[in-house]
Amino acid sequence: MTLISEQLSTLRTLLNEMRYVSHGDMVLATDTNLLLNFALTAVEATKILYDQWKYKMDRLDPIVEDCISTAERRLGFMKEVKHGDVVATRDHNIILDVLKLLQIALLRMAGPPVP
Repeated sequence: MTLISEQLSTLRTLLNEMRYVSHGDMVLATDTNLLLNFALTAVEATKILYDQWKYKMDRLDPIVEDCISTAERRLGFMKEVKHGDVVATRDHNIILDVLKLLQIALLRMAGPPVP
């Protein structure tokens, strides 16, 4: 089983490789591919955390499971791009949707906020 520390290290590396792109900047294939790889790794990390959470809590959470499986299915529509490929708004939105789903899953596993 992969350790969560390995996934977090990969996420940190990917973040360090990313660059800030603002309005008017040319978006490079590496920009999109880094974001896609980040989302793929984040899904794997969330799955590991959910496995640990299930073991600790001795129960399943259907909402977390649905978020993770939906995130995986959505990422299935994505592919790495190369120079000259068109990256549609839909492609960018898929990655954002996946990250939102993972946020929901992680917040549910964290439990209610402390007052």
